[in-house]
Amino acid sequence: MPREAIPPNAILISVVCLITLIARGHALGAASPEVAARHWAFQPASTIQPPAIRGVQKARTPIDRFLLSKLEKEGLNLSEPVGRATLLRRASFTLTGLPPLPEDIEAFLKDRAPDAFERRVETMLGSARYGERWGRHWLDVAGYADSNGYFNADTDRPLAYRYRDYVIRSIARDDPFDRFIREQIAGDELTGWAPGQPADDRVVELLEATHFLRNGQDGSGESDGNPDEVRADRYYALESAMQIIGSSLLGLTVQCAKCHDHKFEPFSQKDYYGLQAVLYPAFNIEKWVKPNDRFVHAYKPGELEAWQAEDDAIGREERRLREAFTSWVSSHRLRGKTVFRDDFDPARPLSERWSNTAPGDDAPGGKPPVTLDSDQGPGAVVKEGRLQIVEGGGSGDRWISTRQSFSWRPGNTGDWIQVTFDLVADRLPGASSGAERVAYFIATRDFDGNGSQRGGNLLIDGNPGGATSVHLEYPRAGSKGLGSVGKTGYRPGHNYGVRLTRVNATELSMEHLMDGAVDGKPLTVAASDLPDGGFGFEYCCSRSFIVDNVVIEASAMEDPAWAEKSRLFQKELEDRSSKLEPELKRIESRRRPKPGRISWMTDLGSEAPEVRLLKRGDHTSPGDRVAPAFPAFLNRGGEPLAPAKSARTTGSRRRWAEWITEQGSPQAGLLARVTMNRMWQHYFGTGLVSTPDNLGVSGSPPSNRELLDWLAAEFIRSGWSMKAMHRLMTKSAAFQQSSAPKPVGIAKDPSDRWLWRYPMRRLDADAIRDATLAVGGKLDLEHAAGPYVPTARSGSGEVVVDETVPGAFARSIFLQQRRTKVPTLLGLFDAPSVVFNCSRRAETTMPLQSLSLLNSDFSVKRAEDFASRVARDAGADVERRIQRAFLLAVGAVPTRSQSRLTAKFLESQRAVYAATPDPDRRAWNDLCQMILASNSFLYLE
Repeated sequence: MPREAIPPNAILISVVCLITLIARGHALGAASPEVAARHWAFQPASTIQPPAIRGVQKARTPIDRFLLSKLEKEGLNLSEPVGRATLLRRASFTLTGLPPLPEDIEAFLKDRAPDAFERRVETMLGSARYGERWGRHWLDVAGYADSNGYFNADTDRPLAYRYRDYVIRSIARDDPFDRFIREQIAGDELTGWAPGQPADDRVVELLEATHFLRNGQDGSGESDGNPDEVRADRYYALESAMQIIGSSLLGLTVQCAKCHDHKFEPFSQKDYYGLQAVLYPAFNIEKWVKPNDRFVHAYKPGELEAWQAEDDAIGREERRLREAFTSWVSSHRLRGKTVFRDDFDPARPLSERWSNTAPGDDAPGGKPPVTLDSDQGPGAVVKEGRLQIVEGGGSGDRWISTRQSFSWRPGNTGDWIQVTFDLVADRLPGASSGAERVAYFIATRDFDGNGSQRGGNLLIDGNPGGATSVHLEYPRAGSKGLGSVGKTGYRPGHNYGVRLTRVNATELSMEHLMDGAVDGKPLTVAASDLPDGGFGFEYCCSRSFIVDNVVIEASAMEDPAWAEKSRLFQKELEDRSSKLEPELKRIESRRRPKPGRISWMTDLGSEAPEVRLLKRGDHTSPGDRVAPAFPAFLNRGGEPLAPAKSARTTGSRRRWAEWITEQGSPQAGLLARVTMNRMWQHYFGTGLVSTPDNLGVSGSPPSNRELLDWLAAEFIRSGWSMKAMHRLMTKSAAFQQSSAPKPVGIAKDPSDRWLWRYPMRRLDADAIRDATLAVGGKLDLEHAAGPYVPTARSGSGEVVVDETVPGAFARSIFLQQRRTKVPTLLGLFDAPSVVFNCSRRAETTMPLQSLSLLNSDFSVKRAEDFASRVARDAGADVERRIQRAFLLAVGAVPTRSQSRLTAKFLESQRAVYAATPDPDRRAWNDLCQMILASNSFLYLE
């Protein structure tokens, strides 16, 4: 608004606030370890006695005594116990993230023993579902993702899932939390293991645990700037790890001390770089290892041999099916006219059929040309009757092309032209890694001509990992993506190519071919993009590969019977393909990833590298040298960090991990408070401290400090057992009380910070999706480990799971966690796009959430699944169906009023659909969708 429109008092208030903030900043900026010694969160966790209260009969645990002490002073009380069915649903979602089974609800309601609920809690804590649910909570805090998530380089982290699975197992076993933390900071140093030695299960887990330090963003694998920018990218990855440690373990915003002493906490810039020096040997900016190269092989005895035998058997089964299909295609496919063939006879010079320019061109776009009949890259050479594409490590815009030109836009509707070749190998003999792409051009033409010309140089960028992208390369003017074809990745031992068929006067259909059959959906391309031109293989980006049997065919439309023969063949081909695909997916789903390859962190040498304090946080302005050190405000005795160096590592991370969990220390007390505050948050919606990543001086004050102190001490006393604390929490009257509002409570404590009632709240995104799948009987609980289930953008732009892939209905924790592409449904309900980490998920309410529950493909399909399950379980009886639907979705039998209203809704919907097929089924689908969109399903009460 214009300045004159701002109220004078608003300007005054702003100035006062600014002065206050500056004054507070200066005061706290001068904070010292002595000042920190007085802050409640920085004290050792010591046992305190629960307070005396009047309403002793209300208290089931010491937790309740602390709460009641505050409530009684305010004239309030805990609410009455909630109904048993609601309590079971509350506990089930809290501990497992899933609704209770109807059979479990019925059994619990019949079990009147005093310990019935405690026994049910034990069953939940012993379930694998518990590890998945609470593993999800820790993964948020740890900043876990399956991608690097750095600006435009959100590249894949294919081995991160091993850390995810380690977390789930460790939490399910109730490993002591202090040990859990030590393993993640220094698991490699705790093993005594060295690469090349045999490994057992324990060694493997400790190596997997160190991925905690790799969870932060890391775009260093894609760095292509000047040396300063490359170093900045590397420091950013190191600083990301420090920020995650600060918020997840210390409950402090340590990144504020990167450039200067923290303005609000007793955490100095020297403390910041002392912590950086602890981690620096593993990140070493000077000896940097890119993300995808930070792995190690650790095999258990016989593990690799057993996997290889199993994988070979699966491969043989897959080849048998493919070969039978390919044989049928080969013997029945209508042959077109062969307009080009090269089986790479060593007796014929390659230069007779191929050129290092496009037809009619005299230079390959200003790049050094490919040398024919040469095995020095960039070169092309025939060996053993196969063509080797030998890349020289340069950038693109080079190729070898057929000397012959072809018409890539057949004249009549239905006419086609296709090119195919055998992919013999995705690397040259002796190479350790395969080509990232197997790329080829069609319609290659003069690259040195007019840069504004339309058409030519269509690049088919064969992808080993899935769909193949298609680009139109403009001479001297970049490229334009046209879309993608195919769905099966390029693998040696198969025949690949594309077929172009005239659709109408202006368009052609491009189909991807694999072993003679159409693979995936076609792509429509403009005829004007496909002038006459050659066929060629691209040279780019160290992509070397070997091919054979290049064949270009065109349809023989002059045969009068061709069209009918082609139609019949295509129909039979589609029928056989539709039967083959599910079989191949079934076989492929049995494949396990190659064992032993672990993404880890370890020191890049046993000698501690030089680390310097960076002035103003600028890596180009190094200051004094710093040594690994503990934060001074917690290190009351001034103990130096004295690592036990090994032959392979500096030992500094191990010493720091031991220090933070040291019994009776201020830092262990802080770690326990941070952890218990997060647990409280997951039970009651908000932590005792509402800023879970900041328990420092600048954080929110606790709503019940004595309770948090007691919980921290009890946690340590239990042996750092999370399950012991779950038993305590679920047993408390606070957890078991009603969520019903009361006027006096709302008047005195409208936000319910004192917990006079159970805080009703919405399920988080993962629980909503998982529960929706569960009530429809679709949730896949067998997919409980291993590589992530991939997600992709749909045609409408949503990020979804392809429901035909194995694991499509697995729990949300097993879906691909890509930072820049959060699955749309999960994102709508506030699943985080992890930048660093997420200590507390947001809880928003917006129209798109309701629209998604009513209109998205996922919601509609799950409602149909739900309705089908209800019909299977309850038969034709309407009342039994209604009861079953409510029991499955909301965990309770409907009241008479609810049953009556539900029956009326069904009648009205049947009338709406009276003129359509199967109106009863449609009505039940609508009812089930309404239930899944209701607050009774979406909220815990």
